[in-house]
Amino acid sequence: MNQLTSRIWLAAILMGCGFISTTWIRAGYTFEVQPLKQGLESIPVELGGYTGTDQPIDPEVSVVLNAGTTANRTYVRPDGTTLLLHASGWVRPENVADVAPHNPKVCYVGAGWKILEERNIELNSTTGKLPMCVLFLERDTERCVIGFWYQMGDKTFTTTKEARQIHRQLWGSKKWPATLKFLIQTQAQGIDAALPRIEEFALIVHQWSLEL
Repeated sequence: MNQLTSRIWLAAILMGCGFISTTWIRAGYTFEVQPLKQGLESIPVELGGYTGTDQPIDPEVSVVLNAGTTANRTYVRPDGTTLLLHASGWVRPENVADVAPHNPKVCYVGAGWKILEERNIELNSTTGKLPMCVLFLERDTERCVIGFWYQMGDKTFTTTKEARQIHRQLWGSKKWPATLKFLIQTQAQGIDAALPRIEEFALIVHQWSLEL
C-alpha cells in the first residue's frame, strides 16, 4: 500500500468516526418536551396583593421570542407599587435545545439599555435556593431594575453555563422539561431600592410556577 492510499484510508476512517460520533451525540439530544399542565397565561391576575393587567407584546418581538406560551402583565398594589412581569415558555424541542434563550442581558442591551450594575443573588424558596440575576439599567433618562431566572423542571439557573450543565444531565433522556423564563421589572434609581419588592414578588411567582 503506497503513501497516498494510506492517507486516503486514514481520511476515510476519521470521517467515519466523526460521522458516528456526531450521530451518537445527536441521538442523545433527540427528545420530546413534557407538556405544561397549564400555560403561563393562566398566572393569576390577583397575586400577592397585586392586581394585574395584560399588556400587548409587539408582534415583531413575539416573532423573535418564538415562545410557545407567554404572559406579559403589569401588576399594581393599592399603594401604587408597580411591577412588570414577563414570562416565556419554550415547549418545542428545537427551542428547548437552545440554552437560556433570549437572555435579558443581551436583549436589553440590544434594545438600547446600558447595564449600570449587576448582582447575582439567591432567594430562599420553599424548594430551596432560587438564583436570580438582578440588573440596574439605564436608557436615555429612564432607569429600571430587573430580576430574572430560568427554570427547567425543578432546576433553576441564570447563565448559559448553568444551562449547559443541566442539558448535559438530561442527555439521553427521551423527555425534557420545558424551558421557562421569568422576568420582573420595576422603575427605580438603584438595585437596593427595588430589590425588596422584586424578591417578594419573585418568590410568589416561583411558588405559583411549581404548579406548571
